[in-house]
Amino acid sequence: MLKRYRGRIVVSLIVMIVMSMWNLLFYGLNSYTYNPVLDLPFSLFVIILAFWLASYYDQSKSLHTTLSQSEQDYRNLLGKSLHIFDQLNQIVYQTNDKGVFTLVNPAWEQLTGYTAEETIGKNLFEFVYEEDEDILRGKLVQSITKQVTVFKDEVRIKKQDSGYVWVEINAKYIYDDEGSVYETAGTLSDITDRRTSRLDLIQQNENLALESVKLGAIAQMSASIAHEVRNPLTSISGFLQLMKEQKSFNPEYIDLIFSEMKRIELVLSELLVLSKPQAVTYKKIELCTVIEQVITLMTTETNMKSIEIHQSLPAYPIFIKGEENQLKQVMINLIKNAIDAMDHGGKISLYYSLSPDTISLFIKDEGVGIPEEQLHNIGQAFYTTKEKGTGLGLTVCYKIIENHQGNILIDSKVGEGTTFEIILPLYEEKTAAS
Repeated sequence: MLKRYRGRIVVSLIVMIVMSMWNLLFYGLNSYTYNPVLDLPFSLFVIILAFWLASYYDQSKSLHTTLSQSEQDYRNLLGKSLHIFDQLNQIVYQTNDKGVFTLVNPAWEQLTGYTAEETIGKNLFEFVYEEDEDILRGKLVQSITKQVTVFKDEVRIKKQDSGYVWVEINAKYIYDDEGSVYETAGTLSDITDRRTSRLDLIQQNENLALESVKLGAIAQMSASIAHEVRNPLTSISGFLQLMKEQKSFNPEYIDLIFSEMKRIELVLSELLVLSKPQAVTYKKIELCTVIEQVITLMTTETNMKSIEIHQSLPAYPIFIKGEENQLKQVMINLIKNAIDAMDHGGKISLYYSLSPDTISLFIKDEGVGIPEEQLHNIGQAFYTTKEKGTGLGLTVCYKIIENHQGNILIDSKVGEGTTFEIILPLYEEKTAAS
């Protein structure tokens, strides 16, 4: 308590002592007459004035003590904060208005291999994986244009020893009075395991969808396959019965029997290729041969429904890099969709168009067509216009062609039919080396 008034008490005592000595000299030794009306108010005024001036000293002393304590507390807090900052497993960073690192904690070096000295002063995009750089830059520009304060995204960061890690960016923009970003602070979280698990799950789902559609197509074709096999068997049985009755060997009958057996073998081999699980291997394949094999497989079903398949394919080989079984699955699905769209028969046209780098294969039907408002939903998972469809067939087709670096376009008019265009890159010899 007395510390708060120490200056005022000391100064007041000093003033009183000085005035007492002055009065002693002035009135005692010089024999001046004491005038209480004048001297007493003056003395009180001087003491009060000294007390008031000394209060400023006490206040400044108290403020200095408070500031010293605050400075010490700040240093302690800063020390603790820096200790926590250095011990965090999560990367904490800060960049300026140009995206240049101004601060990064040791977790950055643990994850990427780059030291703080190697990082500070360099732009964030120098560490972003090349394939993600333009995408991230576009998202950042868009978010800043919209004046958002928080940005969140997933991106790949390069590691010093090659490779990359997936990180989740959580950044906060700090704007100046003019609305421009002058600083960004945030965290980078390692999500490599989570991202890898997610990609594995997506791949598993795609594989399951592909197998589901494949088995569904096989099941739907079972009736026509049975019909295709039964007819040759009937012919074989008939010829054998004739030779038995005639009790003679007829070379003509034998040739016909072998011909029918080859027909059965062709159908069953194509069915076996579709049903057998295979590793996906992209290699050089001749597209026209694949198309002709699919047409052979589908001919029985089209004949049963009074549908003709007209093809106009090149007379010379067309080579692409792909997986033969998957491409067959795409064509079977699209031809089956064309068959399902024509309840009263019709024609399916297969023709092509070549460009210097790609080939376009067109599959056109004369079915009911698809309303324009539904076209943008075609290819989405579980969306179907069929009463008993699963909505996975076209989704799988789109994914397969996408994995072949191609594209599928669709054009349809109600009452006129639908045309699917499959665009695939032509095979180049240099791709073999890659």
